[in-house]
Amino acid sequence: MTMLFACNKSDDFSPGFIVSIEFDFSVFNSQDVDLLDPATANHIEEDDIRLFYEIDGKILGVYNPYMDNPRNFMIYEHENEYRIKVVLNDSDATEETITHIQWNDDDTDVIKARFSRTENIVRVNRVWLNDTQIWDSTTDGGIKHYKLTK
Repeated sequence: MTMLFACNKSDDFSPGFIVSIEFDFSVFNSQDVDLLDPATANHIEEDDIRLFYEIDGKILGVYNPYMDNPRNFMIYEHENEYRIKVVLNDSDATEETITHIQWNDDDTDVIKARFSRTENIVRVNRVWLNDTQIWDSTTDGGIKHYKLTK
């Protein structure tokens, strides 16, 4: 009973924090073959993929050993295709950040993202792939996905 009276009202209702900083890609070749599907010959190997965040002009490898997805991405099956969910760089408070996704030793794409930030929300609003805008929250809605052709 003492525990109930020990709590004050400010402890009971702390505001939540919403983070929406991921973006999904499906990856196909020019013959429309899913390159993330492990059953595909010459598919992209998950172990070869690396993320790098550009912070203060330095390109830093991403590895968080205590996270469920320590390299800040995951490959999953969505309906009839495989997708990669990438956690975009939000490491600094700038409006626009850069993430490098290295598919293998010879192939890297640059993802630029623009965020909106409030006291309790960090949300991606626009995404560019290799300097071409591929997604905008105001016109493309809430589904953050792009079909990439390699």
